[in-house]
Amino acid sequence: MSHASEITPAAGARRVRLGTRLAALALAGAALALGGAGGLAGALLGGLLVEANLSLLVLTLDRASEWRGQSLQGTLARFYLAFVLTALVCFLVVRFHWGQPLAFLAGLLSLIPGLALALLSFALSPPKAEPGHDR
Repeated sequence: MSHASEITPAAGARRVRLGTRLAALALAGAALALGGAGGLAGALLGGLLVEANLSLLVLTLDRASEWRGQSLQGTLARFYLAFVLTALVCFLVVRFHWGQPLAFLAGLLSLIPGLALALLSFALSPPKAEPGHDR
């Protein structure tokens, strides 16, 4: 019996990143209209930080999947390093007023509508079955 192909991590990551980018751009446009240049700067910085974190997460998980049977200490260290760097960037943006804080928060939260857009895209356009991968 043939089933629809499963969602691969790479396909999921691509759609989540695309959805997050679209959401961040939409939020940046709204922030520009509502808060001017400071709103735009905050939303873009938040969106860029989310994009950097997603890229680092995908890279770390890809490398971790290649290290089967080895210690997870390196993977955990990368996650902690990413957390500390994210917290540092958030502090710097708010402390030095590189953008409006609420717009920055909106940019950070662009991941949520990005996830929703990715899920909607999978619901409307499920992945195609790959040849030879029927169950």
